[in-house]
Amino acid sequence: MIDDPYKVLGVDRNATDEEIKQAYRRLAKKYHPDLNPGDQEAALRMQEVNAAYEQIKNPEKAQSQYDADPFRAYRQQTYQDYQGYGAQPEDQYQQAAYQYIRFGRYQEALNTLQNCAQRDGRWYYLSAIANDALGNQVTALEHIRRAVSMEPQNPEYLDALNRMEHGGAAYRQSAGGFQGFAMGGDPCTNLCLCYLANLFCCGGRGMFFCC
Repeated sequence: MIDDPYKVLGVDRNATDEEIKQAYRRLAKKYHPDLNPGDQEAALRMQEVNAAYEQIKNPEKAQSQYDADPFRAYRQQTYQDYQGYGAQPEDQYQQAAYQYIRFGRYQEALNTLQNCAQRDGRWYYLSAIANDALGNQVTALEHIRRAVSMEPQNPEYLDALNRMEHGGAAYRQSAGGFQGFAMGGDPCTNLCLCYLANLFCCGGRGMFFCC
């Protein structure tokens, strides 16, 4: 769940629906993947913009997904850590993978992690979460155990290991913001498809909404 979706869209909390729509349209035109082919940063930014807009329009749904996510404390702290990492390539790959997991893009997360030459505890943790969400439980367990062996005092890793080892199907069903996206389809992707459908229905005027 985004701490301040209004800030992501660049609008005031008291903004009207029309102002919010206009802000979304402006950012969508700027970061849309079709206009930025191969730009991973733009793709991630577009996902964040989509999530922020959806959170503003459907706050109850966003809150329920957030409440069901057992990893939210880790993700909040990790996001703050990543913001101060700087330009180290390994950190950038892990940051991108984290963002993909955040938005339910698990396969993209794994693909990005493959670019890391060095694999630390965080790498194995992220890989375990993504693999578990995709149903690769054997690999997920192997990697979360490796993460714990490298950082045995890390509470997030220990919690994930306990859930994966003893939660089984119950763990995966309760994974909320992680597994729920993988099993039910990526809401960000679905949202983009809906907006693209609106785009074509609007006669190719470059808008994502007809209203």
